[in-house]
Amino acid sequence: MKNYKHLSYEDRKNIEDGLNENKSILQIAKEIKRNHSTVLREIDRNKKYSKPNNYGYSLTADKKNLYKYQSCERIQKPPHVCNGCKSRCGCRRERWTYYARDAELAYAELKSEARKGLNLTYEEIDKINKVITPLVKKGQTTNHLYINHPDILDFSKVSFYKYINSGVFEFGPLDFPRIVKYKKRKNSKNRRTRKEREILKGRKYTDFSEYVNKFPDTNIVEMDTVEGIQNENDCFLTLLWRKSKFMLIFKLNSQTTDEVTRVFHYLQDLLPYDAYRKLFPIILTDNGHEFFDVVNIEHIYKTGEKVTNLYFCDPHASCQKGTIEKNHEFIRYILPKKTSLKNITQEDCYLIMNNINSLCRDSLNGKSPYEAMLFICNEDILNLLNCVYIKPDDINLNQNLLKTKK
Repeated sequence: MKNYKHLSYEDRKNIEDGLNENKSILQIAKEIKRNHSTVLREIDRNKKYSKPNNYGYSLTADKKNLYKYQSCERIQKPPHVCNGCKSRCGCRRERWTYYARDAELAYAELKSEARKGLNLTYEEIDKINKVITPLVKKGQTTNHLYINHPDILDFSKVSFYKYINSGVFEFGPLDFPRIVKYKKRKNSKNRRTRKEREILKGRKYTDFSEYVNKFPDTNIVEMDTVEGIQNENDCFLTLLWRKSKFMLIFKLNSQTTDEVTRVFHYLQDLLPYDAYRKLFPIILTDNGHEFFDVVNIEHIYKTGEKVTNLYFCDPHASCQKGTIEKNHEFIRYILPKKTSLKNITQEDCYLIMNNINSLCRDSLNGKSPYEAMLFICNEDILNLLNCVYIKPDDINLNQNLLKTKK
């Protein structure tokens, strides 16, 4: 039996044909695979009334001298319609008839009307404006708002966007973070150098896939860089744990292997040995030249022990590390493309990543990456990494974040 499905025109036509053939409600319901109560409600909701002709019609008067038509005994019992009656055409009494086409038209009109206009009261709109508007101005995403304010936003996200586009609220489409447009993929035909080909042996994406299939529970860290103005040396190094979507951001003075190595040496000195080994078992990155110092990324520089497996994506296949590419959108909410990173300090990087890591995600069942990361490491490790949790309503993901800090 179908559950929670609207009746189709074919179902309604079968109901009409069944009534015309004097079939029982149970028999009709069984044929269209519906509950008998569904069929009864459909008939009662859409049956049409036909007023009888006065000519030759018998009337009965009550004490108040009001008249009413004599009703047929047939419509006094379920299904209360005249379908299937042999004398329906010449009947002079009041009639109720179920027509499938009329029922389908009434259903289509009801469905159309339900999708028009606002389903909010003025009090609800005013409450949304007071609570949600300041949070939207901070750059908070729709998912984050819905997770932390379900009592106010108790309608669908589709309706929310429709209300915004219709100008119902004090905030509009331009108040939400813009959609990041990725660069057009380059189609370079330059061959790799011999050194690069040697580095990629055993570290290609196919090798990564084989490793993950063999050890499916391994924590995967995606690594990438975020650039500022073209030809500017300053950039960000980002490290993201795929399962928790937790991201670290480090300021690089130049997009070179030396700067990337400096960050990994810093992390090895900062974190306890066991914690570092647990956090960085496998790293997936792109083919950027700044990541080709594989020895210093894979090994503990003080002991020479290999603790990390580094793998590279296929050329022009950023989708293979799509989680970190998607997460970079949040950075662009605060620092749009073609924004100089020269004056951004490491403290600013901590502030940016803490706001991003505290943002609730649907993909994490309403939790934030910070909370999800606690299943991988303890809070003391996060404190060492200068990571703190920011309350939902205090999260700011727009260009005013760093201005407010200063």
